[in-house]
Amino acid sequence: MAVSPKQGELAAYITCIDTLPLPTAVVEPGAGRFVHANQAFKQQWVARSVSDLTSLIHSDDLVSVSALLSERPADTSPETTRSTLIRVPMIDGSTRWAKAFVSPFRLDLAPNATLLMVQLVDFTDDKLMVDDLVARETRWNSALVSSESGVWDHDYRAGRKYYSPIWRWIRGMSPADPLPASKEAWLNLVHPDDRSFTLHAMERQEAGDPAFQVFEYRERHKDGHWVWIECRGACIDRDENGRAMRVVGTDNDITPRKDAEHRAAKIARRLEMALAISGVGVFEADLTAGEVDWDVRMYEIFGVPKGEKIRLGVTWESFLRPDDRERVLANVSAHHGREGCFWDRYHVTLAGGEERIIKSCSMTFTDVDGHLKLVGANWDVTNDVLLQQELERAKSLAEARNAELEATRDQIEHNALHDYLTGLPNRRYLDLALDQLSKSCSLKNRSLGLLHIDLDGFKQINDGFGHSVGDAVLSHVAEQLRQIAGARNFVARAGGDEFVVLVPFAGTPDRLSILANRIVGAMSRPFRYGDKLCHFGASIGVAYASGSSINGHQILLDADTALYEAKHSGKGRHAVFDAATYR
Repeated sequence: MAVSPKQGELAAYITCIDTLPLPTAVVEPGAGRFVHANQAFKQQWVARSVSDLTSLIHSDDLVSVSALLSERPADTSPETTRSTLIRVPMIDGSTRWAKAFVSPFRLDLAPNATLLMVQLVDFTDDKLMVDDLVARETRWNSALVSSESGVWDHDYRAGRKYYSPIWRWIRGMSPADPLPASKEAWLNLVHPDDRSFTLHAMERQEAGDPAFQVFEYRERHKDGHWVWIECRGACIDRDENGRAMRVVGTDNDITPRKDAEHRAAKIARRLEMALAISGVGVFEADLTAGEVDWDVRMYEIFGVPKGEKIRLGVTWESFLRPDDRERVLANVSAHHGREGCFWDRYHVTLAGGEERIIKSCSMTFTDVDGHLKLVGANWDVTNDVLLQQELERAKSLAEARNAELEATRDQIEHNALHDYLTGLPNRRYLDLALDQLSKSCSLKNRSLGLLHIDLDGFKQINDGFGHSVGDAVLSHVAEQLRQIAGARNFVARAGGDEFVVLVPFAGTPDRLSILANRIVGAMSRPFRYGDKLCHFGASIGVAYASGSSINGHQILLDADTALYEAKHSGKGRHAVFDAATYR
């Protein structure tokens, strides 16, 4: 429990405190209850009725202040002073900053009494100034980082050089990478073609030459490629002899810009060459100011003497052929103010009466001054049009000839695969179809049937009535087979009076016998040709196969064997190949 000091001694101390110019108060430890505060303290910091120090300060600073008020250092001499920065809310809503100095306050006559002396020094202006400096530095650093500018500072007076992390990053260096040991070592990193210029530019920059405040050069990146650097610098300190003592600046990586400039220059050169080779003329008309500018090729295209003044609305319009004039001018007017290019082709009559055909591509735009402008290109396509017309005539002729060749080729291919008399596929086509259908049926798990047909009595008709009647009989038989077999089955003339029908099917082979009987019946009916009545018949050998590896040519051999059996069994009938019987 605290021991009360004698009133006389305390009054003496209070009188001393009241004479201090600094705001000073004596408080108890803990909450900081006021024992006494001088007039300066009350005027500057106590704007309302409070009983303790902690009631004055901002809530966010209570922890740090309470720690000072509760600390009991072993050394309680007045020299044991602790401090912290605090905020004090004012009655008008503002906040002032103060530096709080706290030290033990011990009375000689009451050595066990523990009091603290608190002095508050107004730190508001200093704090605001520091905060402003920090904000400025933060903005400056953020601007440098976001702009990717590397800062350098050569302080020759202090013998110190500084290079920012961005400066190192531009060159591919990490913060731990050593800098070049000397100016000569650094110069070895500069592009050989830029070394002399760079040294001269640095000297002129330090001398304050405005022409060299900004210069560009190439420096080798850590990974080996060249980096274009834009160096901006200025001297900010000189000695009495005018020699540069401190030079500061920034470096920026302008490689992308240089690459873009290089590409633009390359494109410009190519464009200029293309314009020269193609004969394209370029113009630009200021529709607001009434001015127009032609390049050299425009003068050449329209046969205007070089240097002659081009008048907007007069010169170019005077060359337009009357039947094109209204349409062309309407097209230009319709595109005023529209975005995008518009095209046209028109005829002009030159001063000597020569007619030429001009093609144009133009566009309108509004420039930075608000002027409506028309820019475009013109080129003489007269020879191109004439050549195109000639090519179209040649193309039409070639297409006609090509159609004839195609028709001839188709006919040749058809003749190679078809019988000239009946129009049916021939033996060559039959072999191709047999292979194709064998593979197809094997893949689809279907069966392939084959009917080998031989006419009975045909030789007698051919010998008795002549070959013309025999040919008519063969054509009649071919038509009958087409109708009976149908479009799904393949009918071919194997040669002479022999025919073959290929029948892909699924299920039982009974359909093959039904088809064979229909053919035998149709062939048994007499056929009249002129005044000749022809009697003949047909014998048919039937064979088929199934499975995953059908051999079409074996089916043909089996059907031929069955045909032989049908012939020797009385003709006018069909026989089905039986492997058990014939093998």
